[in-house]
Amino acid sequence: MSFYLSIYRLLPGFLKRRINPLKYAIEVFVRSAKPTEHSVVLDAGAGETRFRKYFLDHHYVALDSRVGDTRWDYSYIDVCGDLAAIPLMADSVDRVINVQVLEHVPDPRTVLTEFYRVLKPKGRLYLTVPQGWHEHQQPNDYFRFTRYALKSLLNSTGFKEISIHPLGGYFQYLGQRMTYVPKILFEGHRGIRRLMLFPLELGLLFLCCFVVPLSCYYLDFLDDKREFTLCYTCLAEK
Repeated sequence: MSFYLSIYRLLPGFLKRRINPLKYAIEVFVRSAKPTEHSVVLDAGAGETRFRKYFLDHHYVALDSRVGDTRWDYSYIDVCGDLAAIPLMADSVDRVINVQVLEHVPDPRTVLTEFYRVLKPKGRLYLTVPQGWHEHQQPNDYFRFTRYALKSLLNSTGFKEISIHPLGGYFQYLGQRMTYVPKILFEGHRGIRRLMLFPLELGLLFLCCFVVPLSCYYLDFLDDKREFTLCYTCLAEK
């Protein structure tokens, strides 16, 4: 994985945004959560707290169980806790951010109930969840969500003013999935065998991780239904 990431990091920003549009779309969504007045923002499942920089002028609280990716640095977490039993008072936060986390909890309904509990009246939940994604952070990976499941879960836990949107359609979905072709084919090989296959690996890397995702980025407008999507954003109010 580090080999592919090292090449990706060399690319200019405008190409990264087209090859991996999901990452940047999520960041735009999270930035939209920034309140206009000083507020308490709970990043529930904050991981390495990569969104802290967007809320420097607010009271940002990073909460995580520190169980997930073993390669992550959890040293910047403010509160270590379980999302199913958040150690905060009711009606105490203005925003809850929960990004690509809900699939990793055994009981999403209980977690959403906790988000509702800690939010102040009129407080907002900013949630993203995967719909089409591979298994990751095993064995702590339990669910994928359709827009209908999300609406049902949010309604049943008390939320209102619910807005759910797909992040990309079929072509962005296809482009992102294709980036795994060289990883699947070559990462299991080592030594002389990997060296012999290296020219083919470079060719597929260029095709599957650059040409195809870039083309799919520009083709995505052709998909009106967006029944295939990598993930959804959800905005809901208490």
